[in-house]
Amino acid sequence: MSKRELILDALQELLYEGTAGTASVQDIASKAGIAKGGLYYYFKSKEEVLDALVERQYSNVIETCRAKLAEIEAPASEKIKLLLYFYRSTAVDRALDVALHEPQNAAIHQKSNAFIMQQLAPIVSEIFQQGVDEKIFICEQPEQTAEILLSPIIFLLDPGLFTWTDEEVQLKLKALAQMLEASLQAPADSFDFLYENWTKQSLN
Repeated sequence: MSKRELILDALQELLYEGTAGTASVQDIASKAGIAKGGLYYYFKSKEEVLDALVERQYSNVIETCRAKLAEIEAPASEKIKLLLYFYRSTAVDRALDVALHEPQNAAIHQKSNAFIMQQLAPIVSEIFQQGVDEKIFICEQPEQTAEILLSPIIFLLDPGLFTWTDEEVQLKLKALAQMLEASLQAPADSFDFLYENWTKQSLN
């Protein structure tokens, strides 16, 4: 295993222990069993280590979603539903997910959410463009519309940030579905899947 991976593993262990938020570069290096200077050979700062860990953890999830979606021929509205299903059901390190929701790891959690948004938005944008080509959507700004769809799903409904009741979440998702249908001039009920059969676990 390379030293770079050892450093990322060390930070991940600190996450599990609940001390990553306050850990110093020296703490990370000590956990990895290397000198502080050895860490700086790979990363300029603790922030860069955090960025790399988030990217390592979630890149596989995003690429799995992309690969599964590429194998499917379906209308744009169905592809959006499938993409969100793949994203929610693709296995992630549960211990890391729990650690990211700890208050002391808030900065790392925010980075993970931002990374997910940046990686998923282009995929959703392509689907919206497909919908335009299929003449079921009207969308002059697919990338920005994709971000509008993902923002509440990734941020507003994050249980680590907000404690909505099930009823509140369903109402927010219903409002999002109606807003998207109006914005895209999509057929009625195109985005009902966002709130139908919703459970608290389905968007975590």
